[in-house]
Amino acid sequence: MFSTPSQWFSFKLALCCSSGLLMAIYSLILVNLFYQDSSIQNNRLTATKLEQEKNCQFSGFESSNHLSKLGLNLNYAPEAIGTIFSNNSLNLQDCLRGVISHNRQQLIISPTIFPELWKAAKNAEQAVPKPFPYIHESARAAKVPIFMYHDILPRKEVFFDVTPEELESHFKYIQEQGLTPISLDLLLKHLQTGISLPDKPILLSFDDGYGGHYDHVYPLLKKYNYPAVFSVYVTKMEGKTARSSLTWEQLQQLANDPLITIASHTISHPRDLRELSDDELFQEVMMSKEILEKKLGIPIEYFTYPEGKHDARVKQWAIAAGYKMALSMSNEEEIFAGESPDLLSIGRFGQSQLQVVSPEAWGGYPGEHLEGGFNFTANITKREHKIDGVELIIINGGKPSTIHADSRYQVPEIMATSEAVAAVDGAFFSLKYLDSNVMIGPVMSGGGEFVPGNTSENPRLNGRPLVLMSDKWVKFVPFDANIHNSWQGVTGESEDGEFITDTFVAAAWLVKDSMAQPYESFGNLFDFHVPRHRAFWGIHRSGQPMIGVSKNPVDSIELGKILQQLGFRDAVMLDSGASTSLAYEGESLVGYIPRPVPHVVVLLPSVSLLLENTDSRE
Repeated sequence: MFSTPSQWFSFKLALCCSSGLLMAIYSLILVNLFYQDSSIQNNRLTATKLEQEKNCQFSGFESSNHLSKLGLNLNYAPEAIGTIFSNNSLNLQDCLRGVISHNRQQLIISPTIFPELWKAAKNAEQAVPKPFPYIHESARAAKVPIFMYHDILPRKEVFFDVTPEELESHFKYIQEQGLTPISLDLLLKHLQTGISLPDKPILLSFDDGYGGHYDHVYPLLKKYNYPAVFSVYVTKMEGKTARSSLTWEQLQQLANDPLITIASHTISHPRDLRELSDDELFQEVMMSKEILEKKLGIPIEYFTYPEGKHDARVKQWAIAAGYKMALSMSNEEEIFAGESPDLLSIGRFGQSQLQVVSPEAWGGYPGEHLEGGFNFTANITKREHKIDGVELIIINGGKPSTIHADSRYQVPEIMATSEAVAAVDGAFFSLKYLDSNVMIGPVMSGGGEFVPGNTSENPRLNGRPLVLMSDKWVKFVPFDANIHNSWQGVTGESEDGEFITDTFVAAAWLVKDSMAQPYESFGNLFDFHVPRHRAFWGIHRSGQPMIGVSKNPVDSIELGKILQQLGFRDAVMLDSGASTSLAYEGESLVGYIPRPVPHVVVLLPSVSLLLENTDSRE
């Protein structure tokens, strides 16, 4: 029925994200499609135009009777009335997101026919789990530290012991800094699907099953309402070790509390699992899980390697046992969870690093905007990423706008004339004169004068992204020299086009409709395939505007793939190479002196933030 299992899983996950009503609609459609309405098999549609295909819209369906037979009351445009069934070979890159095949028929979830289900499918596409044990690309951009504790006792015996007073001071620090302890289940979902986490997420882990975990840790966890994971090894509960131990009764009480996750830490805590035979690994890895499950009456889904030591063979035993994730550690390199090689090698930090590492805690960019719209009220923040060796600086939030200066200046100089918090160099400009502010293509900034482009140059820009901004929305449309070199042509691109405040022609789409653009989409754009410093801006799936630059050279195709990973809904390339420049709070963020430019894309603080700042100054 499906060409790949991932297509079915993506579609099924989309339905899970939908409301109960949409689930009912889906059930009715499938029942009627597969079993009841054989007459539908005779309906065939042919795509009339490429643009129609890209919107999953087809013509040639003569009647809407089939919809009424399904008992559906759907919101659709008249011109798209029978676009549900088709035997066309659709381009999933453009249509997605819920196309299934059966007996050479396809059920098409289009934004016109099923707008709500389409949105749910787009949301689900962002959250399709990666095949086990891989970590989702979006999760790799986040920074979630896992802090590892061992014994908690009144008097320290080794350097990594912690006293109850010190532990509570850690918990108070977590509270004061606005950090958010999360559960292991939530971390797993994040790592598998890339969903964003609460603000400043961290995870608390306690190893070995010491008595202090019940006597000191558990009361504090309940006091502060912090979730945590306890990794226990079976023989510890026998109470025969030199240090205090949990009892089975205490462990059962911990296991019954929703705040607590129990993980297996083997049976006997061998120092190096890599040195064990397969028979021994069977006992330590697999049987420890079974013993804990029988004793506690709960599923044990997580494993923690003693001293963090493991290899591919040990990981295979963890897979065979059915663990969903395994925690590790390293004395040489401590890493955030998303930086781990895979779900069976999750790195941790020693508890002594709490105040050093936790300021970097970040749960990722927000998820899909509920209405697929825009959010121009978020706080403006700056982040740096390193993905596949490419270093990026990205600034998100606020309201996007542009400034067309009277000459060429450094970006911080241009933004100083406004309330802008951040700015990136903008559109291409003429290099004929050193002080020229003549742009390539039409331009308008801040609701000022619309300046047409050079009529002889404009045709060479055809197909490039024309950026349209208003106070409430942004659009990216293919530039057409015959239409868009006049104010009337530009405003005609939207029903409320008279509210457009800014427009310019960008270099190329890097990401379009949440998809990184392929090589052929760049046409004859100069040096698009050559690694260079790149500047870009766009709209994230959360609806927030984002601007940024690459700190090291990268080609346009690779950059688009990275921005898709980071969740851009649309991203366009700006003037790059020697012009690449980014500024934040008046300071340049690039390590060189870029070429002066006459045009920038800026992020302005929201009106509410401006009012707050005004009040504070008064």
